[in-house]
Amino acid sequence: MNSCSPGRARLSIGSLTRLVLVASLVATSGCAIVRVRVHEPSAAAQRRETRTFSLHAGNEAASALLLRAQQPGTSVSGQLAALIEAARLTSGARPGDRNLAINRAATRRIVAIMASKDFASQPFGDGKSLLKIRPPSKTTLDPRTATRLVPAGDIRIRGLRVRTVQDGVGVPYVAWFASDSPALRGQAGIPPLGGFSEPVNAQVVFRGRQPELVFHRMLKTDSVQIGGRPVRLAADFSAPLAYMLSRGRNRDLDIRALMFTRSNMDNAGLYQFERFDPDKIPVVFVHGLMSRPETWTQTVNELLGDPAIRTRYQFWFYLYPTGLPVWSSAAKLRSELDRFRSELDPGTRNANLDRKVLVGHSMGGLICSLLIREGGKSLWQQFSDTPPDQLNLSPGAKQKIIETVEFRPRNDVSRVVFFATPHRGSDMALNPVSVFFSRLVRLPFTALEAERRTFAGAVREEFRDLFITPANSLVFLRARSPLLMSILNLPRKESVPTHSIIGDRGRGDTPDSSDGVVPYWSSHLPDAASEKIVPSAHGANEDPEGIAELRRILLLPAGRKN
Repeated sequence: MNSCSPGRARLSIGSLTRLVLVASLVATSGCAIVRVRVHEPSAAAQRRETRTFSLHAGNEAASALLLRAQQPGTSVSGQLAALIEAARLTSGARPGDRNLAINRAATRRIVAIMASKDFASQPFGDGKSLLKIRPPSKTTLDPRTATRLVPAGDIRIRGLRVRTVQDGVGVPYVAWFASDSPALRGQAGIPPLGGFSEPVNAQVVFRGRQPELVFHRMLKTDSVQIGGRPVRLAADFSAPLAYMLSRGRNRDLDIRALMFTRSNMDNAGLYQFERFDPDKIPVVFVHGLMSRPETWTQTVNELLGDPAIRTRYQFWFYLYPTGLPVWSSAAKLRSELDRFRSELDPGTRNANLDRKVLVGHSMGGLICSLLIREGGKSLWQQFSDTPPDQLNLSPGAKQKIIETVEFRPRNDVSRVVFFATPHRGSDMALNPVSVFFSRLVRLPFTALEAERRTFAGAVREEFRDLFITPANSLVFLRARSPLLMSILNLPRKESVPTHSIIGDRGRGDTPDSSDGVVPYWSSHLPDAASEKIVPSAHGANEDPEGIAELRRILLLPAGRKN
């Protein structure tokens, strides 16, 4: 994950000059491409696995029952009877016990049979007993609501630094919900080109000799009570993440969204990683220049390994075409946060939605910064002495300016984390190649764009050239840009703690350090509640120490700054 070729990143723009742009501006630590293959064992492979259990597992009776269930000509009722009894005989098995493998094999086969019957209650044995599915609740899933149920063990993953799993009883599955699934009605941000996946655990439990098939929702519970004692459930948190990525675009670089911003606005918006949970605080991840939400793959994968994080937080992602000026991207994010609130909590009663944590990488950090600052006169007067409503522009252009500059710090943000954020810009944005390409970025056509030269004539002379040249993201990122300095000059909501995570490429030379794209003098904030230097390049958000620091911050008690 430390390097990638353009071919691996699947870049559709192959010209040499645009690749130079990637190298000179981004210099990311690697590609967040996760490759997924679902391996479905054949019936013969399953029989071989069963014979292996019969030779090596501890409970001979349970092993024999597994073999009996696979005998040719055995009825479905007979198969279920044998498998359920095998599961019962090994129901006390725990990690480290050889009988747990038998229990899991029996459970997996039971799930396959029940899935083939649309999870309707099934008779077994003498036909008088029924195997039922436990009804859905906050912690249990009705499998019939899922578009597809995939055993996590069948999902092969390449590209993740670690596979985040938890040992325990039961069998880990991925429940996949397609975008049009009725189970997703009312969700505010279903990812484009896909849907949601959720980690679940299948377990056969017994009340006396009466069996029940239960699907535990692993983002809601880690354990179950068996015999009055808590027992940990097996889980695979990487498999649902990887499966969901495989259903979408699955790339972390997106040059088209930079160069052709005008034609990449349709999918801009805020998206959920999972179905909305009113009991959890949203963490909103904001990617940087030429990037996509997939750049947070390693981060989310490793955070999910912490039960305290899973219990407390849910993850949202902001996707936007990165050629937009940061003012416009911040305005879009504000409107999306408002939309989520109105759709998910129309009564404005959910306190967790007032505790959002913003996490921004690179240019995404600048967008997050604008959400806790005050615009209006504090912003506009840095550029012009003429109020926006008195400019010699069309009503549409005036309204666009007012919408962009009139904003207040949000009251629903409790903390902001900056990864490798160029608060004062980067010298790389002054690279001649970058300057050349900044003139090629195609922004959405608006009334203000049509009257740009007239508008530029109304601002102070020292800013005029910035507005005659399209004020896209590349212009904003120039070192010591007046546009960036104007953000730092805006009043900030002091009650919201900010945290900086900064890379130094492992050289230990701070304050003279750089992550290869953003120098320390640009990313350092003297009033940050905490600052962590990690031995990474520009991809501090993918660095293990950077992720560990984000985890530490997220676990801070409410109200504590550092």
